[in-house]
Amino acid sequence: MEKQRTKLITEEQLLETRERGLQEARQVKAMNAHGKVLGMDTFLWINPHVDMLATIIESLPFNLIWVGNHAQIKTCLETHPNTINNIQALIVQDDTLLNVYRDIIDVIQTITCIKGTLAALDFVKTIKKRVLIYNRRNKHKGTKEIFEQFISLFK
Repeated sequence: MEKQRTKLITEEQLLETRERGLQEARQVKAMNAHGKVLGMDTFLWINPHVDMLATIIESLPFNLIWVGNHAQIKTCLETHPNTINNIQALIVQDDTLLNVYRDIIDVIQTITCIKGTLAALDFVKTIKKRVLIYNRRNKHKGTKEIFEQFISLFK
């Protein structure tokens, strides 16, 4: 009886672990397209891997607006310097400065550092380019909802 009970508990733990893993995979690894917003192709990507994010940015045929957090932007720009060629505007949404090499700053036309998701998204309205990529780290709960509520105003 005890052996069977232990087996059931182990199976339940495995199922719970598998379900958590599937939920994380669905949330983290995919860039989600949101169609046209303010005339721009708009994408949301929660917690992207830096190499994948850089590949997407470099492959886009148009200059883009990138709204993201300082750590991911800094890592991406410094480890993948070719990304700067496709970034028209950069909005850091969780810091009031961008701590990157000067040659990176000189190439990008518009750089804004604002604290707060909504303030950063409001700034997007003044720029309007062809593509908008918004990304956040997974630990910032609620920002996905703020982003989706913001873009729903302009669809």
